[in-house]
Amino acid sequence: MHLHSETAVFNACRTLFGKEVNLSRDFLNYLQPSGAKTAFRSRAKAHHPDAHASASKNIRNQQTERFREIRQAYDLIIEFLENRHVSRKTVSAKRPSHTTSHWGNTTTQKRKQQKPHARPSKIPSIPLEFGMYSYYHGKVSYQQLIEALVWQRRQRPTLGALAQKWGWLSDTKVSQILQHRGLAARFGKKAIELGYLKPHQVDALLQYQRSLQTRLGHYFIEKGLLTEEEADQISLNLKSHNSQLKRRTRNRANSRL
Repeated sequence: MHLHSETAVFNACRTLFGKEVNLSRDFLNYLQPSGAKTAFRSRAKAHHPDAHASASKNIRNQQTERFREIRQAYDLIIEFLENRHVSRKTVSAKRPSHTTSHWGNTTTQKRKQQKPHARPSKIPSIPLEFGMYSYYHGKVSYQQLIEALVWQRRQRPTLGALAQKWGWLSDTKVSQILQHRGLAARFGKKAIELGYLKPHQVDALLQYQRSLQTRLGHYFIEKGLLTEEEADQISLNLKSHNSQLKRRTRNRANSRL
């Protein structure tokens, strides 16, 4: 990767994940689309123009510009991750078979023995989900959070399988969507691009898919990163954190009336 493109990716990560995250090439190596998506959702909730509809015009404009920067940062990171995935597949295909043992148990054990990242300086004043809140509390490292999000993603059915189950797509159309090489990179956008699904159908599929996800707390408990008591306490603290933010937003809106 060229220096200028790496700098652009790091700048995008600072916009999406915040200055408190320790950015490095290791961070980029461990980063997965699901982790970027989680961060984007958190930032988007805080800065989306609709969340500041009752604010002054100046603040609305500021938040609109901030949301635009966050969206651009997310798109750049996703593009980087997709290109990295293609590059890794190419390198893997060229690698001699005798080198595959490099990714065996020894590597896995070393990764498990790594110390968690240092706890971020403070919890950001934005709505968070369980995984990011656990990270900001120093309970899990960012690498462990990314691995948990990848695990969570693998537990849920694909959009194609759900669309077939609901009678919206045939097996042939699912195959055509997967093989499509248009501008879109994700299944839902490809389906829209081909005219096989409407945007509202993709949104419905995504919402239902998310509802089927296994909670990250189960993964952290299963891996010995959290006890059940700790997971319960984090859930309570998270609920309080998000509730306080909602109250502050509501109070600020009321004070401007």
